[in-house]
Amino acid sequence: MKAVNIKAVRSTKVKTFLAFFVSVMVLTSCQKEITTDPGTGTTTPPANNSSKVKTYTEDATYADGTRLKETFNLAYDSNDRLLSVTSATSSGNKFVYLYSSNNTYTLDIYIGNVVSLHELFYLNSMQLVDSTVQHDLSGQDTTTEKYLYNSSKQLVTLKEYTYTKRSGSTLINTTGYVTNNAGNVVQENHSSATIKYEFYPDLLNNVSIGTAYFYQNKNLVKTATTVFPNGSNEVTTHTYTFDSNNRITSEKQVSTVGTIIQSYTY
Repeated sequence: MKAVNIKAVRSTKVKTFLAFFVSVMVLTSCQKEITTDPGTGTTTPPANNSSKVKTYTEDATYADGTRLKETFNLAYDSNDRLLSVTSATSSGNKFVYLYSSNNTYTLDIYIGNVVSLHELFYLNSMQLVDSTVQHDLSGQDTTTEKYLYNSSKQLVTLKEYTYTKRSGSTLINTTGYVTNNAGNVVQENHSSATIKYEFYPDLLNNVSIGTAYFYQNKNLVKTATTVFPNGSNEVTTHTYTFDSNNRITSEKQVSTVGTIIQSYTY
């Protein structure tokens, strides 16, 4: 679920590599139950070899004719946790994950083989992300997040903060989430906009990029309508293609901003 607000409301051209950062945090999908050994506390992610994504391609064409396209290769550890996402054309551009304990993991984003961003994730007792600390090494900025869930493990609130040693944490955004009985987030209430979702009732969300530690929708999005404070709105339609094993091979998102096609191989 992380960064879904950025993905949904972005209205300017985003470099494909950074756009994928949004996508990979959102599309770590197909969350099955994560089991924990009560004796050792060892976490075992669900086996998902049949749906493990090997390559991901994002092809974005914007309204002004600009086109950005890039393919990434994905690598996993023996527990099917995502280890790295590497640009097929520029190997120095990559995402590297490290799982140091049962309740923390880190993400480093490299651009040109130089770490640009470092993020630490803390997991709660439900094995969902509880909070994060992100350091933007290029801008020397630090941000933190706090995720709040209900008893059904559904995300209710996300609080985002900036942090400095001098002033501590400053709340910059609060997002509220509304989940329906089917287990899908049907509305996000941001400080800058409201996003309403419609889902395909017969299409399950089965894309899997590693193990998801964020709450996941059960079904695939059909439309996302962003309503801005001035009353205007932006509608994005989503359509999908599937292979013979019913795995998603592509997702097409169309809005007035442009068209984004996300493709997967297994």
